[in-house]
Amino acid sequence: MKKLLCIWFIFLSTLAFSQIENPTPDLELESSYQNTEKVGDKWDFSKKPIKSITKINGNKVVDQFDSIGRFIERNVFWKHVTESVLHKYNGDRIVETTRKKIYPLDAKGIKKTPDETITTKLNIDDKGKIIDGKTFKISEDGISNIISYHYYDKKNRLTKSTDSTGLSGSNYYYSGDNLIRKEEIRTIDKKTKIIMDRTYQYNKDNQIVFYESLRYTYENNIVTETKISQTITQEFKNKLLIKKVLKDNIETIERNYSYDANKNLITFIEIKKNNADGMITAQMKRTKKYENNILVFSEVQQGLSPQQGKFVFTYYFYSDEQLSRQDTTNTTGNLQVHYFYNEYNHLIKTTTTLSNSDTQNEVVYEIKYY
Repeated sequence: MKKLLCIWFIFLSTLAFSQIENPTPDLELESSYQNTEKVGDKWDFSKKPIKSITKINGNKVVDQFDSIGRFIERNVFWKHVTESVLHKYNGDRIVETTRKKIYPLDAKGIKKTPDETITTKLNIDDKGKIIDGKTFKISEDGISNIISYHYYDKKNRLTKSTDSTGLSGSNYYYSGDNLIRKEEIRTIDKKTKIIMDRTYQYNKDNQIVFYESLRYTYENNIVTETKISQTITQEFKNKLLIKKVLKDNIETIERNYSYDANKNLITFIEIKKNNADGMITAQMKRTKKYENNILVFSEVQQGLSPQQGKFVFTYYFYSDEQLSRQDTTNTTGNLQVHYFYNEYNHLIKTTTTLSNSDTQNEVVYEIKYY
């Protein structure tokens, strides 16, 4: 349980509400099966929160919003460091993002680890068009050092980012409004560079159905090695994701999804297999229950492969998204989460327990309103 809660808290601390320097989708991140729902996911901003405070295991997350519900600041108070994200807007567009890490003093009043401040800022003309952008790091003596440059097209889309030397960076290519290719260039030395070439394919609803990442190694501008780093396929029905397969050089991960009549995700299943022998190395099932379209309960069940002689479950899906077979050999040790809301249907608390234990972890969201 502690591991899952830690993963969730790391997710909170690293979450960027909007990236202004990287338009690529994260196809591996599945917010739909996080251990705890993100507070504010379905907020009705007719009752506008100014702040929410999340408390878990002695740590705290403080989110702040402006008067029209836009996220403007997050502070994550770890015991060893405070991490912050701050956004500034021009209309609906985020034009500046600052990320800080502030380290405490030790018992002798000495700061062993220096604080870090990195800011990405867009240069906007008087018509709202993005001219360019820069990312800079602020040193301890207050000096700003540019670490990367960002360039945009006439549609305000990021087309190129480079480091301060111009030797390493990323290029972005589009077809219509869709990103079809991202090329990452990493210069290793005067003779060697690595290019990660990521390509995307879309369906008629502009949803990504195929992704491939190729890794090229160059020596003196000649390709010496080509490797497929990862492929991802996604299947949709009625615009809902129903299946995803992620494959790299070592393992294949299959994820299946099913929904209720209101398009709420009710079942998420993940199976991991070795590519070499096809052995199942891990399985996970998450189920969710709703009342009046509001999530009230979820459960995570984890298992291993039958070849390993451990707890196992197997699932198969109909083509119409419904489960057709379900074999479960053990129901103990499941992670169960209950969700509680205030009168505005804003999430204010979650409780997490193991099905065979009385131990309970509680996450409290304190919400302050305008």
